[in-house]
Amino acid sequence: MTTLIKPVTLLTLTLSLFICVNLKAQYTDNPEGITPGVLTFTVKTITNSSSYSPKNVLAIWIKDAQGNFVVSRKVMANTRKQHLVKWNASSSGNTASATTGATLSTHQTHTVTWDGKNASGTEMPDGIYQIWVEYTSTNSASNGNQGPSLSVEFDKGPAIQHIAPLNATYFQNVVADWIPLGVGTHDLSKAGARVNVYPNPFSNETTVQLICDKPSQAYISIFDASGKKISELLNDSFGSGTYLLKWNGNSDNGNKLDNGLYFLHIQINGFTEVQKIIKN
Repeated sequence: MTTLIKPVTLLTLTLSLFICVNLKAQYTDNPEGITPGVLTFTVKTITNSSSYSPKNVLAIWIKDAQGNFVVSRKVMANTRKQHLVKWNASSSGNTASATTGATLSTHQTHTVTWDGKNASGTEMPDGIYQIWVEYTSTNSASNGNQGPSLSVEFDKGPAIQHIAPLNATYFQNVVADWIPLGVGTHDLSKAGARVNVYPNPFSNETTVQLICDKPSQAYISIFDASGKKISELLNDSFGSGTYLLKWNGNSDNGNKLDNGLYFLHIQINGFTEVQKIIKN
C-alpha cells in the first residue's frame, strides 16, 4: 500500500503499465449472465458509546439476494471475532480473501473492493447482492447486545451502479460503486478532481496526474481483465493540489505484471472513473 505525503504537492509512487483511455458508454452483456467488474464500497463508522468505545471490532461482507454468504472483505477482530454476531451467523467465520487485523482503536473510514467472486474464487452470477457492515464495542456474543449493522443492496450486472445512501446514526459517507469491466464513467469533475495519464501508451513507466480542487479522499487501484485486484496505489485523504503517481508495473507482492489489458479504478469523494490500461 502506498502512503500519500500531504506536504509534498508532487507525489511519486511506483508503476509500469501504459494506459489507453477508452470512454465506452456501452457494455456487451455476458451471454452466461456473469459480468466481470469491480465493486468499491466506502463507509465511515460512528461510535455508539458502549462498553469499550471507541475500540471496536468490525466486519464487511457480501451476501446474495437470498441472504447466503458470498465472501468477507474486511474483518478487524483477530481474537474477538465471536462478538461479530451477525457476521459469524452469516459466514461461519470465513475470512478467505478478506483483509484481516486486530481490534480497531478508533472509528474510521473503511474502503473495500469486491471482484465479483465468492470465497472459493468462483465468479458469481449477475443479480442483486447485499453489502453488510457490522461493528461492536461490547461483548456481544455473551451479553446479547449486538452492535450496529448496515446493509446496502446493489445490482451486479452490465450496468453501472452508484449508490450513496443517506447518513445513518452509526454509518456515514456510505458509497457503493459497481463498475463492469470495459465501462468507463467520468464523474470526477463532480468530485472537483481530474486525472490525466501520460505517456499513453508506454512500456517502462507511466504517470497518473491527480488534480484536486479541494480536500479529497481518493482510492486508486488496478485490476486485471478477469477482475482480480492487482495493486492498491492509493487510499488516503489529502489537501487540494496536483499529485503525480508513477508505477513500475509490479503487483503489490512485487511480481512484474505480464503484458496485457488492465483497468485503473479511481474513486474520489464518492465518484468513480475506470480507465483501460494496456501494458506492452
